[in-house]
Amino acid sequence: MFRPSHRSLVAAVLLSLAMGVPVRAAPLSRFHDPVVVPIARLDGIVGRDSAQLRLYRLHAGQWEAMPYQFDARSADGELVVEGPADFRLDPDDELVFMAKDAGERSANGARPDGCDGAVEIEVAEPRGDGRAYAYLAAFATPPAVSFEPYVTYDAAAREARSAYYRVDYADGRNFFTGVRIPESAGGNRANLLRQSRMRGSPTFSLLLADVTLDFTEQNSVVEIEGIRTGPVRSVRRVKLSVDLGPLFPELPSGTSYTYHYLTSYTTPTRVKFPWVMLHTLRDFRFENVLDFQPDAMPLRYHDADHPEGIALSPGKPFEVRTTDDHDWWVHSGRAGTMLHAMVIPQQWRDWGVVRGTVVRSGAGDDRAAGEEAAAGYTLLNMTSLREAGAYDLLMASVVLPGGYNAGDESGPMAMLEQPLVVSSHRMP
Repeated sequence: MFRPSHRSLVAAVLLSLAMGVPVRAAPLSRFHDPVVVPIARLDGIVGRDSAQLRLYRLHAGQWEAMPYQFDARSADGELVVEGPADFRLDPDDELVFMAKDAGERSANGARPDGCDGAVEIEVAEPRGDGRAYAYLAAFATPPAVSFEPYVTYDAAAREARSAYYRVDYADGRNFFTGVRIPESAGGNRANLLRQSRMRGSPTFSLLLADVTLDFTEQNSVVEIEGIRTGPVRSVRRVKLSVDLGPLFPELPSGTSYTYHYLTSYTTPTRVKFPWVMLHTLRDFRFENVLDFQPDAMPLRYHDADHPEGIALSPGKPFEVRTTDDHDWWVHSGRAGTMLHAMVIPQQWRDWGVVRGTVVRSGAGDDRAAGEEAAAGYTLLNMTSLREAGAYDLLMASVVLPGGYNAGDESGPMAMLEQPLVVSSHRMP
């Protein structure tokens, strides 16, 4: 049997390039990943009107328009949520599309029909051979396009909706009051949540006494500054503050965003630790959990240490707290399957901060009503922080439409921990 040598393979590749035949890369298998590209990285696009641009993919040799949107960033880097759909593009503005929608690579420099110029955008696996391509084309008279949005946001109902989930927000507070997954995504449309819950208890050494400040999700106060929805994502921007009661002033916490995509929603957060806080912090307890509806039972909880799962049932009270670091966990049942992840700075991990998990099932004697079954994160060893400053954290939730089997976390976690590499160049 003939086996080509390395030299003959190289020659074949060179010959195919010389003949204009595209060398096919491995397909890109990133279903959940959005692609967000600053306009500054798209050669020749800065200063153009977004209304003159269209995004295409090549599929089976045919050009197809693909869903995309442009989002503007202000001079201070904040996303503009209350603005026009089309605008003149600045370097810090963003092109957004889904990696799953990108296609084949064009051969011989072919461009979408009728365009005046185009930019080829390559989306690549950082640790593999997977590649996919999109083509941003400019037109004097652009063809009409229309896309059904992947996500919408109902401001009156405070609900984000996609084909994979519906998630409800509390009125005036920063927590969720419902998640529903439709049948087409592996659920039954039943509400999974009573609500998401947060508890924090920092203890500071002040003068001659230790002072502990307790807060929950009820202390978080939000003022919605705007919602921006396009074909690819819906962004909820809020002004966030913390109410610690009548003895303390309301503490501003800045601006918070939640980005809703087809199968996921993510909340990046920048946390600031002043020098004085680090040097007076004596203890810090923090827990963020999902409190499940009884109707969602039974559920199974999965993480890296429990790939086979732990059954959550109202009739079997127990509590498990882990002290090993976990970057993801999953709940799965009749109402659907979701992965939840917390991404913390590598510095924190190097210093010994741990993302522990907590799992509760059954009412138990010392548990309040509304805490029958819950799962989530607890941050441990926060007093190990060594340097003051601002740190970026990320909370993410991803629907797994096929239920959970060991290894199914790899796709969502690759999206969060191994982001796609994006490059581009202007086509001749």
